[in-house]
Amino acid sequence: MAQSAIRYAQRTRYIQDAQLGAVIQSLFKIVDQNTTKLSTESEWLFKAISEWWSDFEDMPPGLKDVELDKWLTVASRKELFIGLLGEAYKQCDENLKGEIFKIIELLQD
Repeated sequence: MAQSAIRYAQRTRYIQDAQLGAVIQSLFKIVDQNTTKLSTESEWLFKAISEWWSDFEDMPPGLKDVELDKWLTVASRKELFIGLLGEAYKQCDENLKGEIFKIIELLQD
C-alpha cells in the first residue's frame, strides 16, 4: 500500500495513504467541533485542511504529502495544532492513534 510523507522542519514521517485520509478527516472533525473556540486568526487551519484534503483527493498514491512548514510558521500555530492533534488522538479509532501520534512526535522532536 502506498505511503505519503508528512514533513516538518526537515524531518519526515510516513503514513499509509488510506490512513492519511482518515487522519485529515479526524482533524477536520476536531477543528469543526472547536470552531467557536478558535479565533479568527485560526482561519489558516481551515485553509490548511482544505489544501491537504485537495492534495489527498487529487494526487496519485504515494504523493499525497503534507508539508507542515508552510502552515506552522509561528510557535502559537504549532501549539494550537499539537493541541488539536491531541484531541483528535483522544477521539479517534484505535487504528488511527499510532498515525496521529507519529505527527505529534514529528512536531515535538
